Amino acid sequence: MEEKTMVELSCKYIIAPKKTLQLELLFSNDPISFFGGVNSKNGKIEDHRHSSYQESITNKAFAFPFGKGSSGAGLVLMEMARLQTAPAAIINIRTDPVILTGPLICKHFYDQFFPVINLTREEYAKLSIMKKVALFATGEILEAFEK
Repeated sequence: MEEKTMVELSCKYIIAPKKTLQLELLFSNDPISFFGGVNSKNGKIEDHRHSSYQESITNKAFAFPFGKGSSGAGLVLMEMARLQTAPAAIINIRTDPVILTGPLICKHFYDQFFPVINLTREEYAKLSIMKKVALFATGEILEAFEK
């Protein structure tokens, strides 16, 4: 039996999950602009300068340090939620309030809920080799797994 390597990271849940979630992780050190940088119809990153170009963020925990650019990011995330192409969670070093509007409003308009988590730079860096995360409804930790 293969042993999974797990690390426990201290975090702040800006929007906590309703229940424990285990998700595939897509990690990037690049900031992203959702407006023009992500295709809301298929959930793929379409910014050719981004390290995760053409990767899908749909139903994954999408880790990026912070957003950049557009004030339309929240609207793109809302449209992605409507089309069921949104990430299952967002993990940042710093969550821009404009990005945060998407998950907050989705809860009210579409009864969809996706967590937003902030980590310190040091804790965020530890995610770079991880493949999965576990998010919890209570507490201030997340678990990250290499496999």
